Amino acid sequence: MDRKKDKVERGVPGAFLSELRLNKISALIVLLMITIGLFMVPDANAWWDGKWQQRMKIQFDTSSNGAGIDENVADVPLLVRLHTGNFSFPSAKEDGSDLRFVSLDDKSPLKYHIEKFDPIEEIALIWVKVPRISGGGSQDSIWMYYGNDSAPDGQDAGGTYDVNQVAVYHLGDEDGNPRDATAYSNHAASFSGKLGVPSVVGNGAQFSGAGELMTITRASSLNFTKGFTFSTWVRVNQSEGNTHFLSWDDGKQSFTVGVEESKVYCSLSTGKGQATVTPKTAVLTPKGWHHLAVTADPDNQITLYLDGRQAAYIKLKGMVPAPAADIIIGASVKGSNVFTGDVDEMQLSGTARSAGWIRAAFQGQGPDGMLMSYMEPEEGGGSGESLTVHLMKVIIRTITLDGWLIIGFLILMGFASVYIFQQKITIFRLAGKGNETFSENFRGMDNPMSLFDKEQDFQHSTLYRVYRAGCVELRRLMEKKGETSKHGSGLSERAMNGFKAAVEKQAMYESRKLAAGMVIMNMSVAGGPFLGLLGTVWGVMNTFASLAESGEANLAAIAPGVASALACTMAGLLIAIPALFASSYITGNIKNMNADVNVFIDDFILKLEEEKGPRHEA
Repeated sequence: MDRKKDKVERGVPGAFLSELRLNKISALIVLLMITIGLFMVPDANAWWDGKWQQRMKIQFDTSSNGAGIDENVADVPLLVRLHTGNFSFPSAKEDGSDLRFVSLDDKSPLKYHIEKFDPIEEIALIWVKVPRISGGGSQDSIWMYYGNDSAPDGQDAGGTYDVNQVAVYHLGDEDGNPRDATAYSNHAASFSGKLGVPSVVGNGAQFSGAGELMTITRASSLNFTKGFTFSTWVRVNQSEGNTHFLSWDDGKQSFTVGVEESKVYCSLSTGKGQATVTPKTAVLTPKGWHHLAVTADPDNQITLYLDGRQAAYIKLKGMVPAPAADIIIGASVKGSNVFTGDVDEMQLSGTARSAGWIRAAFQGQGPDGMLMSYMEPEEGGGSGESLTVHLMKVIIRTITLDGWLIIGFLILMGFASVYIFQQKITIFRLAGKGNETFSENFRGMDNPMSLFDKEQDFQHSTLYRVYRAGCVELRRLMEKKGETSKHGSGLSERAMNGFKAAVEKQAMYESRKLAAGMVIMNMSVAGGPFLGLLGTVWGVMNTFASLAESGEANLAAIAPGVASALACTMAGLLIAIPALFASSYITGNIKNMNADVNVFIDDFILKLEEEKGPRHEA
């Protein structure tokens, strides 16, 4: 018999293959739909968290019709002003602890802290760290969520500012010394002015004259050798002589931001007998609030900004000296050159902020700023959403790229395992019915070879394919003279050995077909947990690397990364555990079918041995 015919006799029939292909396509379509539903990333209009019932978009406009910021700025702490006209205070908790700020993609919570939240007067001042604002456009915005009575307080004052922001004084304290809102805690060591004065940003401080000043103790974080920025809101009472607004002087080096006859200047002395002083061209209008900022960029220039615009500058050679003495606000170190007026929102940075950053601070903090606009509130939320579903959504949003790579590979392994399982179930079902039908016919026949030409009736039966292989071998032996019988007593021993070899060979082929593809399921069982563990270790390494890079460690920063990492382990187990059960089930069925084949071979041999000479002569 030629090879082509033998291959057809041993192969799976065409109808069987067609059914498998149809089942394969159906299974892949169903799995694809399930995967899309589970892992589809929510779009920008999705609701960040179903527990929050309301949200409001805060739009940024840096175009010439808005704030007029031409450059991109990053990590700007902006002031969100809420009042009766743009916010419904009864919709939030009394202390504002349910407020949350999220990036435009509705994925990343933003750091913030509340300076003031008064539901009675319906005024709120919240500082929010905005990661990026693009210059010259109005495409950037953030979301503010509120309306969750069970929400814990989510404030992070230290995280609201970047590492270069070394001191921030809101000056809204009712008594005591002004406190620093940054993580460096450079609180004022002493203060003799007046707090709680109505100001441009909530409440501010007032200096009335002799003896009233504020002292900031020298600290390692107050090192300005890499750059310096000082900004504040100031209101002078009247045009007067030379007053020092900010200064430090150790007898050799000094730095001063002063006002002389309503004209602002900055003076830097490095102890070499020559002082660098900016031109006195910027004028502070008495009785009016102004935003004042001074930046010093080493080996570049000292720049003075007034109301968000560059007002004066001078070339700077060398670095800004690190304060070797306390920083004094409101007078000189010796207590002279006293300043009289009001101040609010004083900030110190250990870097030279850009012109766009200064402009964003002015437009974002002032009551007439044009940087931010508040859209109409939106109702939504996920009433009735279970905590488990909510947490799963949060985990999916926090999974990083490396985690998705591992999970994606695990999903492919899961698809392959499900396909193999579905294919094997189909084979077992069809083969079981075919074997049952063939066994009934085989037990009732008189001639062992009478079913040889009934292939179409038993196309799914593994027993029939073994039977047919044996019949093919018997026919071949019968064509050889003297090899088919021995004096009418049945087949010769040599012929019987050839027959046994043929059926056992076909039985081995059938067993191999049944076990085909099981290596994929075994890989899912053995490799799934290890791939998940790889993703976990990778994710945890990235989490701690990012903490080391940022220099900030808190639970809110660590938890999302760890949750993302552990999601990989969970994905590995979700693939491995079902694959383990499926593999055990398939292995058991394969063993049963192989046992049925072995029993059939023994029955077939017994039937042939019962055939005597007369049957052979016939």
